[in-house]
Amino acid sequence: MKVALEWLASLFLALCVGTVLSLTVIGGMLWWKGVFQDERWLAMLAALHGIQPAAVVEPQPDPVDDEQPSYEQIAEQRLAASLDLELRETSIDKTLGELRNLETQIRTEREWLDRWKLSFDQRLATLETKATEESLLQLQRTMESMNPKQAKDQIMRMLEASPTRPEDDPLRDVVTILKTMPADKQRKIIGEFKLEDEQERLAEILRQIRLGTPDSDLLRDTRNQLQQQPIQR
Repeated sequence: MKVALEWLASLFLALCVGTVLSLTVIGGMLWWKGVFQDERWLAMLAALHGIQPAAVVEPQPDPVDDEQPSYEQIAEQRLAASLDLELRETSIDKTLGELRNLETQIRTEREWLDRWKLSFDQRLATLETKATEESLLQLQRTMESMNPKQAKDQIMRMLEASPTRPEDDPLRDVVTILKTMPADKQRKIIGEFKLEDEQERLAEILRQIRLGTPDSDLLRDTRNQLQQQPIQR
């Protein structure tokens, strides 16, 4: 009887040791497989206490992200990029064309302004010349009305006077007046140059006439018109 009890006790002890070893092995395997992670461990504890664990909603992958673009989509994207590039190039070409047109317009207006200025300067010079010639004609008529000695004295004063403007040339004016004066008046005035300094002045006047100092055509034409006026009356 005693032997049987000892045998049963040994058997029970062996079963206990085997059960502990089995549980240890099973627990190690479960731990190695990740059964005892936080979520599963909490789920096991909740199940032991009769608590229904909350359903875990796993995030679904975005079908758009996983979807590969089709050939038509790629072609549309490339077409849109090409159209955008063409639109930019067209805008740049249009802007360059407008700049060229503006540059051409400015160049044309500048040329027109230069021509207008040149024409204005020419007209102004013509008016100034005409005014000078008319003044010389009036001076010539005044000298013709004087006696030769008075006319000679006025000519000497004109030659001795200092020019008031750069274009003022008394010698040229005297030459012009004498060249367009009637021959009899001219001869009488020249005959009054008797003194030595007067002879030197006269020599300079005659030299300018010999060199062909340009006279005024308008002065001669105006004189001819004035001479013809009494005949027309």
